[in-house]
Amino acid sequence: MTLAVRKIFIDSRFLALGDSSSFDYELPEVLELPKDTVAFVTEFTTVASWDTVSASRNNQLYVVENVGPVYHARTVTLPSGAYDSETLRVVVENALNGAGKFVTGNYSVQRSSSAGTVNTASLGAAFRYFTITISGGGSCSFVTDPWLKKQVPTWISYGGEAYDPLNLKSTNELFQFPTEVFSSNHTSSFIDLRSTHTLFVHSPSFGNYSCMAPRGVRTAIAKIPCDVAYGGVLHYEHSGSSYDYIDVGSTTLKMLTFELKDARGNLVDLRGGHWSMTLVLARK
Repeated sequence: MTLAVRKIFIDSRFLALGDSSSFDYELPEVLELPKDTVAFVTEFTTVASWDTVSASRNNQLYVVENVGPVYHARTVTLPSGAYDSETLRVVVENALNGAGKFVTGNYSVQRSSSAGTVNTASLGAAFRYFTITISGGGSCSFVTDPWLKKQVPTWISYGGEAYDPLNLKSTNELFQFPTEVFSSNHTSSFIDLRSTHTLFVHSPSFGNYSCMAPRGVRTAIAKIPCDVAYGGVLHYEHSGSSYDYIDVGSTTLKMLTFELKDARGNLVDLRGGHWSMTLVLARK
């Protein structure tokens, strides 16, 4: 038996219900697939149009502030938006000096190099680190995700709000301070503005759940590395391996469900953008 359809083009512009992050896609006819049918995601294309900072993924900056013998845990919320390293610097500085500040001094955030040299003359691309300084009294520690996952009681004892250790929505996805020391001066790690490093296309409509994504999820059908900056065209092509397929045998296809998620399982908002991919059907 030969397959009546060998290739399916999926384009979120033609969704039947939902949006480009999560939608139903109706095929023009019913496809009945034999038990030995497999599918290959041969290509995927979209534009990196999601926000650098998003309320669903990475807008929480966790800091413990210190004045004398008193420690105060504080969650600083950054506004969602698309940023470069300079506009993000301004946002971080304003948020640290905003509501909830416990230290008496003021925060200053500057772009710096890996050697800690502060950029004051130009906005060169080499200055992709943040140096945060408190002037006028007090110190702080910017805690890492591993600390947060293990130290929930400590955080709460410092007066911090409870959080979900499995979904921190932490700015450590963008930049972090790995030393976890109390100081009035901190230099961050490299600022990674991609925010989403990998896209996963999910669909419960396909196959025998033979793929395994992070967190043990079985509905992923493709992994898309994000190797472009905001506004760039993201394009993926099949690996070429004969084993890189999805089992879709003994399946009837008509209304398909697709979701575009990050590695943590959060839907990725393309901010009005769209994506497309090609599915090739074959028999083993």
